Amino acid sequence: MKKIGRISALNTRVVRQNSVVSLSIIVDKMRFSETFSPKIYKYEVGDLVQIKYKKVGFLNKIETIRLIAKNSEESGLLARIENLFFLLVALYLCFISLWVIYYGITLEFSIYRLFVTLAAACFLFWMGKSAYYRFLIFRYFIFG
Repeated sequence: MKKIGRISALNTRVVRQNSVVSLSIIVDKMRFSETFSPKIYKYEVGDLVQIKYKKVGFLNKIETIRLIAKNSEESGLLARIENLFFLLVALYLCFISLWVIYYGITLEFSIYRLFVTLAAACFLFWMGKSAYYRFLIFRYFIFG
């Protein structure tokens, strides 16, 4: 099973002389637990994570945990202006690629035009995938 959410509570305990960190977190009112190596431990309260887990009795055992966004990322005014600039540039490039696809399909067939149209379609797919992950971050950090 999968769960995406913000970490609302975090309890850690060092086990066996810094060789293992026991982690217990609460994401969207569900408690998860697992032990990790201290080298890969990097989570804080408020981070957006994706958890794959399985239910073992009354415990939710973490199989994999992936950090989507840190709580402290992109909170300043300069970072917001930079994100707005990149958003406008990405929208402009999407309109250009839509124009290339439209004229690549409607004009006469050429192998070069076909490759350019395929490249524009791949670019649009990549931008859509990027926008989907950005929307996940916005949904959890802006709309809370």
